[in-house]
Amino acid sequence: MIDVVRGVLRVRKWPRKRGKPKSEAQRFWISWFQQANLLAKYADGYSQARAIELTRKTGMYPRDIILKAIRGRLYTWVDETGWRWFPMAARLDISESLDVLAQTVGSLLVRAGTYWQDVGPGVLGNVLTHRGPGAPPEWIAPAGGGGITQEVLAGTPIVPDGTVNKYDVDISAYLNLSIILDGIGFAASTRPVLRFSTDGGTTFKAGAADYKLGWVSASSDSWTPSPAILLDGSTAAASHNAVINLTNILAGRCSWQTGGSQFTSAMLMTTGFFGFASPVTDLRIMSESGSNFTAGTIHLVGEK
Repeated sequence: MIDVVRGVLRVRKWPRKRGKPKSEAQRFWISWFQQANLLAKYADGYSQARAIELTRKTGMYPRDIILKAIRGRLYTWVDETGWRWFPMAARLDISESLDVLAQTVGSLLVRAGTYWQDVGPGVLGNVLTHRGPGAPPEWIAPAGGGGITQEVLAGTPIVPDGTVNKYDVDISAYLNLSIILDGIGFAASTRPVLRFSTDGGTTFKAGAADYKLGWVSASSDSWTPSPAILLDGSTAAASHNAVINLTNILAGRCSWQTGGSQFTSAMLMTTGFFGFASPVTDLRIMSESGSNFTAGTIHLVGEK
């Protein structure tokens, strides 16, 4: 068979009549080609104009560009509702890429500190639990009694060694928290106080009215705003003892009750709430004057 196409002479052998498709794969691609050609006829005007532009002065037809786009990853179609349809190839590409991270059915991908990682499908009945800023969530078995669990905070108890004047602790994963100061001492006469953060420990609230204290001492009682929570009624270099119970940590307007003393005549009992409405994320245990902690033990127990 001899003919001329766009100025080019072609000499070809007369094609044999094709028989029936011999395999399922052949039948699939024949069907795909028929449907793709039908779709190409109804491609939007912009896509057809673009295909004409791309095939100008080439041996290709505009339909060829549209078919290649449908088969590949370039063609999308927006229907009358505004929904954008993507080719299956794009979905397969993304799925295979995600298989690098996890291939178990039921896995979840979460952002860890430096990269995305697989949490895994977990055990039947477990609950995916927030572990605080900077830590990926974990599957945890719910405890009895409404799912409340109690645990000693990681990194505690804290035993001062005379090198710092404050300790910052992430408490964002807890509903309630108990803090016990046992025999705390300082390098110079002062008293322990508490401050809290709502932004992951970047800043700690220290405004004049951030903490609302109702307090009772050995000599008087009062209700007053404060830049920190006081844990003792007297300054001293040794033997500070105190206990504080925080509630509603995750709900905002966290409240507390405390009791503390350096000796009997300086006994101080306080109760109150925070003047900020957002959830508390971090705790700072510090000395009021900036003196370093030198003695005693700090215990922290939280409820989830």
